Amino acid sequence: MTQTIQKLWNKNFSLLVIGQIMSLFGNMVVTTALPFHILHISGSAALYGLAMGLPVASLIIMTPIGGIMADRFKKHKLMFWLDVSVTAVILGYMLISGLFTDVVIIVIVKLLAFNAVQAVYMATTASSISFLAPPEKLTTGNAIIMVVNMLSLTGGMAIAGVLYDRFGLYPILIGAAICFAITAVADLFIRIPYKKQETTGSIMQVVKGDLGQSVRFITKENPAISGCILPMFLMELVFGSMFVIGVPVLINVHLGMSMTHVGTALAIMMLGGVAGGITAGAMGARLNIPKGLIFVIAGIILSVLMGAVLLLDVPTTIAYAVIIASGAAFLFTVKVLSVAMMTFIQKETPDELIGKVLSVLMVVPFIGQSIGYPLQGMLLREFSDTPWYVIFGSAALMLLVAIAAYRYFRKL
Repeated sequence: MTQTIQKLWNKNFSLLVIGQIMSLFGNMVVTTALPFHILHISGSAALYGLAMGLPVASLIIMTPIGGIMADRFKKHKLMFWLDVSVTAVILGYMLISGLFTDVVIIVIVKLLAFNAVQAVYMATTASSISFLAPPEKLTTGNAIIMVVNMLSLTGGMAIAGVLYDRFGLYPILIGAAICFAITAVADLFIRIPYKKQETTGSIMQVVKGDLGQSVRFITKENPAISGCILPMFLMELVFGSMFVIGVPVLINVHLGMSMTHVGTALAIMMLGGVAGGITAGAMGARLNIPKGLIFVIAGIILSVLMGAVLLLDVPTTIAYAVIIASGAAFLFTVKVLSVAMMTFIQKETPDELIGKVLSVLMVVPFIGQSIGYPLQGMLLREFSDTPWYVIFGSAALMLLVAIAAYRYFRKL
């Protein structure tokens, strides 16, 4: 890839990081508070679950489109208009307060819109890093973005709950609008290299052609990249669902502890992911996919401890601590591998395809989530008396895939 920038913390990369912090934080606060609002006004757990699960459809549909837009438009201008659009949506939602805002379908539509915009924004940001970071600092740049993402998401989730309990929805919307407005201002000062691509035919023809081009590149022109697909999918299908669905069930149902304990556990585990991103950044160019997979294999083995403490019926406090520690360790290893894979894909993909290719691959984990979340819930219900079977089975499946992936990438 063409690179002329010699240092990582140049003006453009710094502004990209600032914008990512503000945008993701604002988005997470709103997309966490809105389902709370639905639960509050409807009293329906089913509608709450729908509000949590349905917006994933926006991510699956819009992420590839976002990649096409990122390659065909100036990235900094695209990010600016996305942030302006979200700010306008929030303000418009508040202006009609009292007329439609407490209608559940309106709130769900708003969630779908937020995730649609965020999908395009994530694809644009991911495709911008390789243009702003020098080749030898690309791994570090990806690690910084990942750490920023996790801290923003974790902080947004935690603060949303506290703010909603104390102040309700509208102060949260005001704060989020301010976050997006600040991000839009920062976007005005970013400059990302851009090469105009020819556009022929209708919009649908362009979308079909670009998606076909990216799929051909992944599967035929550079099939090494396709080796990332199965690990990415199964990480979310198996262990992503275990983190989001399984851990709360294990702690709340099987250990009989409160939701406060669940929240504390998830926060600590997320910090394990942050530490993984920092470690990947410190390793820099020394990190590659085989090394990342070694980390993950160790994390999978440690995850077995979650099932072991339930099988052996150890004291509740010790079981709780072991679940947190093994979960944090696994998230640590996953984030190291994620940075390694992102860097590999960026280095292997031409500039004119980077947005489309990354966005197609970014859909894979979302599909894993959409299948894994309900599947994890059903499995834990079916094996409610023996949940360790689910954990041991998940670990065995992931271990086989990780070892096979290690052998595959080791030969490249």
